[in-house]
Amino acid sequence: MPLALFPAVKLLKISLVIFIVLLVSYSAVFWLRQPSRVYESYEKATSILGIKEEAEVSQPDIIPVSKDFSLVIPKIKVNVPVIANVDGGNPREYLWRVTQGVAHFKHREFTNVIVDGALPGEKGNIFLFGHSQIPGGDTGEYKGVFNNLHKLTTGDRIVVVYQGQSYHYQVVEGKVVSKKALEYLAPTEEEVLTLMTCWPLGLDVNRYIVRAQRVARAAGNE
Repeated sequence: MPLALFPAVKLLKISLVIFIVLLVSYSAVFWLRQPSRVYESYEKATSILGIKEEAEVSQPDIIPVSKDFSLVIPKIKVNVPVIANVDGGNPREYLWRVTQGVAHFKHREFTNVIVDGALPGEKGNIFLFGHSQIPGGDTGEYKGVFNNLHKLTTGDRIVVVYQGQSYHYQVVEGKVVSKKALEYLAPTEEEVLTLMTCWPLGLDVNRYIVRAQRVARAAGNE
């Protein structure tokens, strides 16, 4: 090979090396930018479609059926009026009242138990009771209002609205008890919400009891 060609060959090799280095560098930068481009595309698409991240979707406000006295249990879709000061010892009265909603057991002294008849915001046992119905039975007139009471678990939220004020409670207990378990009617030192219905569903054999304690208002919920 003539010596005059060596500088040209050397220059060509150097140019080729520089080209390869530039190509590799560009490719690396291109691929490193892909995640951000994908994220930007996702953001743009979700913005156009009006889609929010799951964590950003707030729970809808609870609109109680009555601001005078009502019970709202979001998990089991209960939103019913509460009939205040019902005599739970008088079947002629309470059997009629539970066709209008959930009944609040008023203060009454029995031979073996005292019902204090506490109301939301007061210390004591706020005792509410309502119907359950056998599967497939007529659930009209609130006959099946507490059919899903047994599905509540520890930590579930319950809201009682009384005289325009919302009172929030958190489930601490749920279980089947004898219908003679009168201790669940008894007064409590702290504010406790007790819910009761027949068990098995629609049958006057035992009782299903849920107990909940007063908690601070949950953020973002009414």
